[in-house]
Amino acid sequence: MKEDAKEAINLPVKKDEFSQKRRVGWAVTGVIILVIEIYIAIFIKGGFIRHYIGDVLATAMLYAFGRAIFRVAPINLAIFVFAISLFIEALQYLKILEILAVKSSILRIIFGGTFDWADIICYLAGCILAYMFENLSMQKSKTH
Repeated sequence: MKEDAKEAINLPVKKDEFSQKRRVGWAVTGVIILVIEIYIAIFIKGGFIRHYIGDVLATAMLYAFGRAIFRVAPINLAIFVFAISLFIEALQYLKILEILAVKSSILRIIFGGTFDWADIICYLAGCILAYMFENLSMQKSKTH
């Protein structure tokens, strides 16, 4: 009886969709994006790249790390990452760092300091691009 229950719980998993190799690839992608984000934060003081591309990359980085860690449907991960981004932007709107008297420049860079509607559009773009990238790469791997 226990064996029947155990077999019922073990759902078939498509190993090619969530293999160790793919997880490592997503982790490496996340680290590469993180390095780019750090470079942007340190060396680029303003303009289009700092204010817009950085936000697009931030959500793409979260998506990549999420794919490396969690076994969820890509669309669900994209929605979850976007929700996290909205939550952080809402905290910026509420000026949570000032309320909590956060002095750490690292935390201020990570969380940002000012609310901007354009950030939300960039977060959405980052999630959509990451999701589309995954779908395209999965389609290519199925054809080969």
